[in-house]
Amino acid sequence: MARKVLGAFLCAALMAAVAVVLHALTTSPIIDILGLVATVAVALAGYWLTPGTPTTSDVDSLAEQLKGRVVGQYKDDKKANQLNEGHLPVRWSAADVKLMDSDGRKVMRSSLDGGWDNVTEQFLRLRRRRWVILGEGGAGKSGLLLELMQQLLKAPARIGGRVPVLVPLSAWDVRKDVDDFLADFLLDTYPGLKFSRGRKKGDRRADLIRLVRERILPMFDGLDEMPAPRRVTALELLSEHDEEFQFVLTSRPWEYDDAVSRKRGRHGVAGTAVVEIQPLVVDDIVKYLRAVRDSAPEAWAAALRAHKPLAEALSTPLMVWLASVTFAGDPAALSGSGMTAQEIKEKVFKALIPAQFTKHPRWGPNARTWDVEAVTRWITYLARDVDRRRRTKTSGGTADDLISWWRLADAAEPVVSRLAALTALLTTGVGVGIGVGYLFTPEIGLLSGVVVGTVIGVSAAHSRLKPTTVEFRFGGRFAVGLAGGLLVGLVAGGAVFVLQHDLSAVWALAGFGLPLGVVYGLTSTVKVEEAVSPAGVLERERVFVLAYFIAYGLACAIACWILSGPVLALSLGIFAGLSGGLFNGLPWAVVHLLFKSEEVDPSAGAVAWFRFFLARLLWRSHTPVDLPWQLLTFLEDARRRGILQQSGASYRFRHVDYVDWLVKEPGRATPASPGHESPHNAGAAGH
Repeated sequence: MARKVLGAFLCAALMAAVAVVLHALTTSPIIDILGLVATVAVALAGYWLTPGTPTTSDVDSLAEQLKGRVVGQYKDDKKANQLNEGHLPVRWSAADVKLMDSDGRKVMRSSLDGGWDNVTEQFLRLRRRRWVILGEGGAGKSGLLLELMQQLLKAPARIGGRVPVLVPLSAWDVRKDVDDFLADFLLDTYPGLKFSRGRKKGDRRADLIRLVRERILPMFDGLDEMPAPRRVTALELLSEHDEEFQFVLTSRPWEYDDAVSRKRGRHGVAGTAVVEIQPLVVDDIVKYLRAVRDSAPEAWAAALRAHKPLAEALSTPLMVWLASVTFAGDPAALSGSGMTAQEIKEKVFKALIPAQFTKHPRWGPNARTWDVEAVTRWITYLARDVDRRRRTKTSGGTADDLISWWRLADAAEPVVSRLAALTALLTTGVGVGIGVGYLFTPEIGLLSGVVVGTVIGVSAAHSRLKPTTVEFRFGGRFAVGLAGGLLVGLVAGGAVFVLQHDLSAVWALAGFGLPLGVVYGLTSTVKVEEAVSPAGVLERERVFVLAYFIAYGLACAIACWILSGPVLALSLGIFAGLSGGLFNGLPWAVVHLLFKSEEVDPSAGAVAWFRFFLARLLWRSHTPVDLPWQLLTFLEDARRRGILQQSGASYRFRHVDYVDWLVKEPGRATPASPGHESPHNAGAAGH
């Protein structure tokens, strides 16, 4: 505190000295007023910008914040899982010993056998608590991770206070080591994690690394979704990591076996116990189907025992759930003579969307009605987009399988970038041209507008900004933000004083500085305790754009009105407001300066909402793109109906096998009427 007060005092003294010199040079009272305001504003800014006394580690605080966010994020997914799939029986046994290293082989194989009911005890029995779960597509690996997470969150003391965090391995750019990848993943997935104000950037990074090593339990999901070379590197990095590092990892068996065989040393990840999920048996399937609405459990039992391809097709929890929502009342539709297991799977996949997106009591009386054919096109487009990105070799650090509203704008490229660049050129260029042209000459104004507009336009064309991580509320920075706005207002007041030499300079200072000061002061990082949702992030982005549009438009309009009148002021206000709201540029650097950390992205370019808005306008005419206008409403409903799951501010497909089926042959994604495909499906779907 003492250091910050001293910094404020020195800044105020320096500004006061400048004001005294100016007072000696002129007798105008306006200079005295501007000098007083500048001294107060500089003192507040100096107080904020001076580093405080170094604080202790934030690891404990970060862990508590993270736990609150994880609990909130996966609560809705668990409800959706129970609403759709419920608890499907999952059992596992020890995998082949060649997949384990010497430590893993020391564990008694019988002790690795287990089931859904004792998943937590199974994990806690492991000496090093490194667990690899193998299973075919749809075997229940991701659901098992979710259940383990939920149980461990209720008893954090059993894992040393660690916070279980689901980590899609497709997000890992293996050029980063384990610690750096997880630290960046936490910042991207849980924006708004708060550090002490006195913590320097290097100390914050050190706190994140300690958090990764000591206070989280990563649940690595989907090694098989990584390209083959990255799988090998990932296993090597995990093997070489600190032996106290705990984790759970899932993969399909063949991909894990292949990665182990190509890994240095050709043995499993150090200290891991490896288990493999077993196929479901008939009794487990029938037990689950007894709890399904409109099901015929006895008919299912007979069909499963009499028709081997049907039992083979329904050997995983995924396929049992799919069959329960598509053909629950009529197993005969799937046990016809001559049908192979693969044909049964394809028939069930094809019936999923018609069954889930038609009226059914489980969705409630106010559930939205969707056109099944349109839903199938939209889901198919999303699956193809995910498949294209996850096959891209240079994926960086972003998960390839995420469905994020701000990334879907890329589907309408390059038109979106061109429109964003043109908008930046017009709004920023015209605004700068009007202001500079009035203060100097029209020629200088034109040149300035073209240069500044081109620079902002180029940055808008090449930018791919993520949604903002700030919101508007009283967050303890109001005085400093107000000071920042008044400092910017001093520039406007000084310019008016040079031109007018009267009290209008004071009005220009207040009119220009106060709107900016208020919006700067109300700008705070998001509350970490609030749940992150895609719709919430989009709404926050809209408010951000509107607030800065009003602030910059009002500020420039007031200053211009004082100088020239209402007509020019209105024009400048509109263009300046659009530029300040739709594009991050020099004004946004002021906000970044107030936060002084990686919590706020200082990059210039078009804000994420504006690119998304342009893309939505183009979707109707851009042939390759097939998405609804109310995209977020549709994605959330698809999550509720079991097609997608939420991952932070994005969505993911719940089942990668379904994605594979959708993209394999376009003809398979064309829906048939449920009644035409199978009269029995209509009954199961609630017709």
